[in-house]
Amino acid sequence: MNHYKNLKLVLDQNILTVSLNRPQTLNAFTPELFVDLSALCEELAANQDARVVIFTGAGKGFSSGLDLDVLLQGAAQWTQEDLRARIQRWQATFNQVEALPQITIAAINGVCLGAGLEMTLTCDFRICSSRATLALPEVKYGILPDLGGITRLTRIVGPAWAKEVILRGRNVSAMEALRIGLVNRVADPGDMPGIARNWAQQFCKLPFKALSHSKKLINATFDSQMAQALRAAEDAQLQLLTSEDFHAALKALQESRNGEPLETSAIGTSHVA
Repeated sequence: MNHYKNLKLVLDQNILTVSLNRPQTLNAFTPELFVDLSALCEELAANQDARVVIFTGAGKGFSSGLDLDVLLQGAAQWTQEDLRARIQRWQATFNQVEALPQITIAAINGVCLGAGLEMTLTCDFRICSSRATLALPEVKYGILPDLGGITRLTRIVGPAWAKEVILRGRNVSAMEALRIGLVNRVADPGDMPGIARNWAQQFCKLPFKALSHSKKLINATFDSQMAQALRAAEDAQLQLLTSEDFHAALKALQESRNGEPLETSAIGTSHVA
């Protein structure tokens, strides 16, 4: 396995544990993190020494979303063409995660917001710490989840609960996430990593090709709809990124950032492409 600056990899007995490795920002997403994740997916697609991949976050949480610095840079410097290209590139990265031939498990060990939650929705299974908080809060900032979160969440929990989560933008506890089908299992924080690994070990005992082909066929049921939905989200997001509501929210976030700890400088968004 290659070395990635923003990812920590541990391969043990055909199980690869991938930790988003920016703990100082609660693993907030940056363009560089997306690049590393995309490159890792290319490596995993070509080299199947790993039969199961567990995605988790280093430190106290899975991910706090898109780093606020990226939002600020996007608002100040990027053209509409830049924004569209980045949205498409980041959407493609999450599509790569979803298309991996390996079984993927998201081990959600804490805060999981915005782009972080959108990433877990690309995984086959989600195992959650009882202390975790999940949310897609983008609407509060005048934007929307543009990396596939709207479509994937709706598939997983249905339209009614997807509207509850996305349109209200509120935090969802681990137990509520379990109740609505957003996660597959909730465990005590100390037990959660072991349970995720136990699931991985069980999958390692099953024929890899049968699992991989079955997964591919399940995902293919929604492929054509996903491509259309991603383009629609991209178009809507580009309009929202130029709105007064978004820029007012961004200004308020920037002003409130002064004096806050570094990890609170990322908000649960995934949308400046």
